[in-house]
Amino acid sequence: MTIQLVLAAPGAHGPDGEHITPDNQATGQLGRQPDGSVMLSMPHQSMLAITTRIVKKAKVSNTISMAGVVRSHPDGHAVVQPSSDGRFEAPESGVLTTGTAVSAGQLLGYVRYQDTAYELASQTSELKVVRNQIAQTKRDVERLKSLAELASKQELDQLQTTLKNLIEQEQALQQGLEKPEALVASMDGTIINNGVRHGQWIEAGTTLFDIVAPHLRVIDATTSAVSKLDSLTQATLLEHSAATLRYIGYSPRIAGGLASVHFEYRGNQTAAFPLLLDQPVTVIAAIEKNVEGLVLPAEALVKNSANLPIVWIKVSAERFMPQIVRYQMLGNGKIVVTAGLGADNRVVISGASLLNQAR
Repeated sequence: MTIQLVLAAPGAHGPDGEHITPDNQATGQLGRQPDGSVMLSMPHQSMLAITTRIVKKAKVSNTISMAGVVRSHPDGHAVVQPSSDGRFEAPESGVLTTGTAVSAGQLLGYVRYQDTAYELASQTSELKVVRNQIAQTKRDVERLKSLAELASKQELDQLQTTLKNLIEQEQALQQGLEKPEALVASMDGTIINNGVRHGQWIEAGTTLFDIVAPHLRVIDATTSAVSKLDSLTQATLLEHSAATLRYIGYSPRIAGGLASVHFEYRGNQTAAFPLLLDQPVTVIAAIEKNVEGLVLPAEALVKNSANLPIVWIKVSAERFMPQIVRYQMLGNGKIVVTAGLGADNRVVISGASLLNQAR
């Protein structure tokens, strides 16, 4: 609620119920007081959009926080690799740059095999021999067909089979000499160009392009809370509270005293936030055990000059007092204060960072 020109709610008190009264060290002037509190007039509170709320105790799902990294999802990551050596040739649309959206089946380029002079002469000669054999076999087939019933059916079948094999051999030789290998996108997504350029010599198996679906990701996280691994269900990201993660499982091997935990993100293609590959994130994972505390918006929590977490409580109409607390992240932009703050206090839930900067 927005602060009005009224006194604060029932007397502010500490976590153990002790009543908080104005300190004798307060000067009555605006700004930071000797006891650490802040005096702020009602017009200034309105200008800074200071908002408060009376907090109540509640039971919420317990959480653990884990450092994680965004990885590509196996279902949402494709690579484009040539099956033979050659030089890269761009399509008519040009070489695609990183960040371009592509669709399945879209032509990305060609790889044309470049023979040595000896190989080219050898294959050209072989192709001519095959074509001459095809021409001769066709004449033999036509000759046997013209004999009608006098022709040997077995001999005709053998010639037709030989002709089919020769035609297939011609096509293979012709493709090797004349037709480049087409590179196409195997899925919809965003392309990553791995340094591909016009005329570049490419070796078979080289990853030329990566195609990544924007709405599929895997989050690899680590934690030392090994005993809680079987209690994990789902999670959110501190950086993107709207992203819901499904718990996949954990690695059966510990590395450096930390367990590797894996989550899956399947969003929609119009998500308002990007999850970039290799981006460091903080995973807030819920566990089955509940915790009792005071639920607040994450923006209500700030750090004091000693880098300790605090919230600001309103002790009178124009006076605010900092309170050191212990808390846990809940995800979805919320925290739960588990120690240091009593229920029924009027806590600053908006504008706390500006209030914290008062001098």
